[in-house]
Amino acid sequence: MEIFFGYLVTWFLGLAKIGLIALFPLCLVSCFTGHLKRLLVYIYGDLTRNERNKFVLYGVLFFFIIGIYWLLRSIKDPTFNAFIGSRHTWVADIVSIAVVFPMIAGYSYLVDLFPRHRLFYAMAALYAALFLGLWFLVKSPEFGMLAPLEHRWKLLGWISYVVIDSFGSLMVVLFYSFMADTTTPAEGKKGFFITTTFAQIGDILGSLTVAKASHLLGVETLYLVAALATVICIPAMVRFIIWFIPKEEFVGYQAKKVVVEAPQTGFVEGIRLILSQPYLMSIFVVVSVFEVVATIFDLQFKVLIADYAQGDAAVYAAYTGKFGAYVGALALGSILFGVGNFGRRIGLMFSLTIMPLLMAVNLGVMTISSTLNVAFWVLVLSRGLNYAFGQPAKEQLYIPTSRDAKYKSKAWIDTFGSRFSKATGSGIMGLKYGLGAPMMVVSGLAFSLCLAWLAVAFYVGKKHKHAVEQNEIVC
Repeated sequence: MEIFFGYLVTWFLGLAKIGLIALFPLCLVSCFTGHLKRLLVYIYGDLTRNERNKFVLYGVLFFFIIGIYWLLRSIKDPTFNAFIGSRHTWVADIVSIAVVFPMIAGYSYLVDLFPRHRLFYAMAALYAALFLGLWFLVKSPEFGMLAPLEHRWKLLGWISYVVIDSFGSLMVVLFYSFMADTTTPAEGKKGFFITTTFAQIGDILGSLTVAKASHLLGVETLYLVAALATVICIPAMVRFIIWFIPKEEFVGYQAKKVVVEAPQTGFVEGIRLILSQPYLMSIFVVVSVFEVVATIFDLQFKVLIADYAQGDAAVYAAYTGKFGAYVGALALGSILFGVGNFGRRIGLMFSLTIMPLLMAVNLGVMTISSTLNVAFWVLVLSRGLNYAFGQPAKEQLYIPTSRDAKYKSKAWIDTFGSRFSKATGSGIMGLKYGLGAPMMVVSGLAFSLCLAWLAVAFYVGKKHKHAVEQNEIVC
């Protein structure tokens, strides 16, 4: 079975490379005709010329964001292991929740300060500076990764972990907020799967860059690559989108009951909306419980990789790069085989219930066997299908909401929710690593959360359907 999956993923990786070379130019010049056009209509649905141009360009922007993120994600854990040790990753997930509040406060301040497209410029400049600083520090032979173990500056392990995690949270939040703000519900059923396709190609290439280049360049040099890609590619693509796409295409969901929002409401408005609106709290549950269960899988996986790598950061990075490429290949293959078409047929409410059922099954598998190979395939399946199917479904939930909900509440849900859920998952795993509890206890707690997630998914999907049918803003 593993050999079969290996051949399948290898084929998808080749398909991704071909897609990057061939499909991108075809998309950008709108040359979809004949059999290719019919294939794309089957995969994504029927789009107008303007919709196709819009979502393809959004997809290219997301390609850069996700490609950079997976490059960084693939070197995050090797860096942390080199300075701190993978068995302390669960502590890092708990500690990192302390940086969420000032981080989201700063992001919410930027939301009020800049127009939505200029937020990308500000965030790209900020993170490029942070990655450049990390490159300078991590490569130091006196206290960086190249120094003897006893001389390494351990704080660098914590800083790099938090900075990379925050990039994956805030830049993705910003992209999806911008997309939800400029997309109608009908467009969203098609457009989110188009952008996800490009994102998975970015995932594959970013991960493969680490898998192939970590031995050649060294893990520390990849921070410089990420800094240059962030400051050049993201702003340039945003500028091109604003120049190329007609202004009328940036008009999103227009409800008959429009909420007039006061300018510069502050970062606390996002929290207030979550606490006062059951719809947003339900989205919080849908987003967070997935991360709780995935964190349980992830922490076991990292410990197993660290044992396999025997302290070699390049070996660790190559393995995590390979993992990222397999995740992207599965997600890309799922989309190309029509997962978006399947989602449109069963509707958003039932689409949201697929992932809790899948994660419950994966919990059973991990309880029975938790070897490196089993953990690898469980996480590939969980992450890959979530990126291909779960994520596009969840992001559509924000379309019938206010601007504060899209930008500020979403930032709290995706960033604080991610940290909170990782801390929760880490705390549950602390029962095993800290107190020696059997895996059966851990799985039982996680399975209970999956049942609650399933019930909430039904509720929020039904609420979304009613709001769209009535042409209303939920909150």
